[in-house]
Amino acid sequence: MALGWAARAAAAPVLPATPLEPAYHALFSGDRAGAWRQLDALGAGLSSAAQRQAWLQLQRELVSGQCGRDMPLAPPPWLEELELDLIQRDIPLSRIYSVRLSGASPRRDLQWSLRLPDGRVLLAGNAARYQGRRFELDSDEQAAALPPGVYRLTVQSGGQAWRQDLSLPGAAALDWLRRDGGRLEPRPPAQPSACPRPWLEQALLSQPDFELKWWRRRELGQPLSWPAGKDGQPLWASVSLLRAEFRGAVAVRQVHRLAAPWRQF
Repeated sequence: MALGWAARAAAAPVLPATPLEPAYHALFSGDRAGAWRQLDALGAGLSSAAQRQAWLQLQRELVSGQCGRDMPLAPPPWLEELELDLIQRDIPLSRIYSVRLSGASPRRDLQWSLRLPDGRVLLAGNAARYQGRRFELDSDEQAAALPPGVYRLTVQSGGQAWRQDLSLPGAAALDWLRRDGGRLEPRPPAQPSACPRPWLEQALLSQPDFELKWWRRRELGQPLSWPAGKDGQPLWASVSLLRAEFRGAVAVRQVHRLAAPWRQF
């Protein structure tokens, strides 16, 4: 009998201890909201590459269900339609990263900050642009990539403050748009069926003020045609490939953008 028990014990899998155990337990118990909360709470304390990779895999697993819409997140009533863009912009001989935040609010005194997993703080002190209820602000350009991990979004307005931790995939060395000779080849990333299909955006901007002159959204597979009659004008062009997820009420978009003088497209 003792030998039989020992044999069964030896055959049973021994799972290594992991700080992600509370998140796994919540997910396997069907508590997806709890799994999101644990993912946000545990992300900053991971100490090894293996733990960080497991954390990323768990984030992808959660996104595969409802594209992140099931994350418990409740912005204040004076914040609506929040969108957070993590942008990699490749221009000739250079690569730049930035963040754009947009949304709607009846207030004009919004003050934002976004703390990255590596400790950098973006958006603090950057002025927002308003058009009616809509607002939009951009971070300063960054040479360092936007790492995966837990981002802390903070907004202050009228003596009130709202803070939210967001587990995000970051943006680093994206290669979704590539040039094949003189041709631009989109290579979209894998996307869960619960999420919107990746799409393309084209834009033309005037130089040197970079005012938007023309914009089009294209579905993948559609030709990237440009408007006629632009020869001789000093224009800057960009093509972006975007993929979207959600963190509750916040739409999160990863953006890979190629930009150059229009003649190069």
